[in-house]
Formats: sequence, C-alpha cells, structure tokens
Amino acid sequence: MAYLIILAGILILSPLIITLASSQNKKVKSKLRIIFLSLLFLQIFSGFFNWEAFLKGTRTGFELALNYPSSFLGIFFIVSLIQVILLAFAKRSADVLAVILNFTNTILLFTGMIRVSNMTEIQAFSFASLVTIFSVLIGNVAGLMFINKDKNLMAKYPWSQNYVSNAKKTKR
Repeated sequence: MAYLIILAGILILSPLIITLASSQNKKVKSKLRIIFLSLLFLQIFSGFFNWEAFLKGTRTGFELALNYPSSFLGIFFIVSLIQVILLAFAKRSADVLAVILNFTNTILLFTGMIRVSNMTEIQAFSFASLVTIFSVLIGNVAGLMFINKDKNLMAKYPWSQNYVSNAKKTKR
C-alpha cells in the first residue's frame, strides 16, 4: 500500500517539478537555490543527532564519522560543506559543480551507512539518518531543477502537446 502512495505522489508531482525546472524566471531559480541550500544545511545539521539507532545515548553522525574514518561519513559532511561554499559564489560553474557533488555525496552517504553498519554489526538507522538520506535525494532533484537551462523541457515528453505536434511535423 505504501508503494502505491509513493507512486501516486510521484505521478502527481512529476509534471509540477518538470514545469518548475523548465522555468527560467529569476525568482524561481532564486527559490530553488534557497531550497537546495536549505537541504544542504539540513544534511550538515542532522549530523548532530543520533544516527546509530532509535535508542537514546547512541552516536551522532559526526561521532560515527570520527569513530569510523574509513566509512566515508566524514567525507560526506566535508563535501556538504564544500557545496554550501560553492553555492555562496552564485556563479554558474560553481552551481553546476555543487549539483555534481551532491550526486557524489549520495554515493558517499549510502556507502558510509553500509560501512558503518558492517563495522558496528548493527543496522545504523534512525530518524536523523533518514532525514539525511531524503535531504540528499531531494537535493539531487532540487539541484537539477536549479541548474536546468532548457525552457522547453516539457516539450520533450510524450504526454506534452508540443511533443505530439512536433512528432506530426517531422512525419510530413
């Protein structure tokens, strides 16, 4: 049942997200920058909370990064900070690099969580780590929306009227 709700949510939100991504309005791009930055701050801030388990008294994300340096969690937090610094420059090349680093950070986070779980022999999972996971994944979408320069993005999808009319023109 939960998978059906998630699928319905994706189907409902996808056209809205693609429409926002195709917008070249400076206000929209500014808001997307703020959303992306907020997600990065949330990733860093979540490091202060319990990542190890749902029990009280377990280690935070930063403690796990310090206790298990080979887990890549420390690199994850450093890359998140670098992304914030890059977005402060407000230059196109820095913005694109920050988004690319977010995809790299996704791999670092999942690898780090798996490695910590293997090293501690418990599944490292809590509300804070879940918030971090979702903030990274949503950050990937927000980042791509933010750096998109194609104003005709909707026209490239089969359900779009522009796609259908362009396909008819090419057949003639």
